[in-house]
Amino acid sequence: MLIQVVYLKVQPEKMDIFLAEATANARASLSEPGVVRFDFLQQADAPTKFMLYEVYRSAEALEAHRHTEHFKRWVEKGVPTLVGERVRVIYRNIEPNDQIF
Repeated sequence: MLIQVVYLKVQPEKMDIFLAEATANARASLSEPGVVRFDFLQQADAPTKFMLYEVYRSAEALEAHRHTEHFKRWVEKGVPTLVGERVRVIYRNIEPNDQIF
């Protein structure tokens, strides 16, 4: 199991484009066989800050995700709406253990 958390900050004037592209990417990602979970979250006290919480069955599943058409569209249309760089952090889960997924 591999967990990727991505922190994003959006240009306020591009919020509509960002929301459409990020939502489309999140929904399409859930149909990938290697994706266990894909949550798209907005920070309650800072509405231009978002987090993606992504759970993959393996590192290979994450790599496969990066080659999908919906991810490529996200990079082309969604990423330009951001302020600064995406911050990605990779985690491994301790509990619950991998066997329940």
